[in-house]
Amino acid sequence: MVNIEEGYVAYKQYVALKNHFTSPYYDYFKYGGAVKAGRSTFEKRNDKFFFCKLAKKKDVRGFLIANFVDNTRWIGDVVTDSNGDKVYSQWLGRQQSLQYVFENDLEKLDSNFDSNVVVTDGQYPKLLKIALRKEVAVETVVILNSLCKFFKHWSRNIEDQIIWPSFKFKCNKYKPFIEFDQERFKKIVVDKFSER
Repeated sequence: MVNIEEGYVAYKQYVALKNHFTSPYYDYFKYGGAVKAGRSTFEKRNDKFFFCKLAKKKDVRGFLIANFVDNTRWIGDVVTDSNGDKVYSQWLGRQQSLQYVFENDLEKLDSNFDSNVVVTDGQYPKLLKIALRKEVAVETVVILNSLCKFFKHWSRNIEDQIIWPSFKFKCNKYKPFIEFDQERFKKIVVDKFSER
């Protein structure tokens, strides 16, 4: 049976996370996920059924995060299309084996670390190219930037003003949701790029 109260709770979670991933002014963590999303507004929505369906998910928050990181925005696309479940399943797999994914992604990079991140002639560096092709996980890019701080260099030197700024925005918004041991991952990077 469809539970309207649970649907409303899922709706508020959806609004908070959508605002986080689409607005430069809203921070999910700063506001503790609180949003102005009144019950009466929810009741008037023609699509409230989707939120009731969303509420049946075991991990509503994770399901929404996975789909927002994958650039799915409309609730109907998230819950009615089996792709939403597939995106969540892949995301969950990456979270559960983050170190393994990270190490495998590093194997796809050149042995000289700088050649992966340095911008030449305003063009995308190798890491960004393969990230945009989804050959490496977005989590890998976020973790590497957390450790090595190359986004500022990219922003100053990449000529593209459409795709890169959008990808950077997504990465920066996603960063607080990624839990990793900074020292352990730093050691992985140091070991990987100093072994050759």
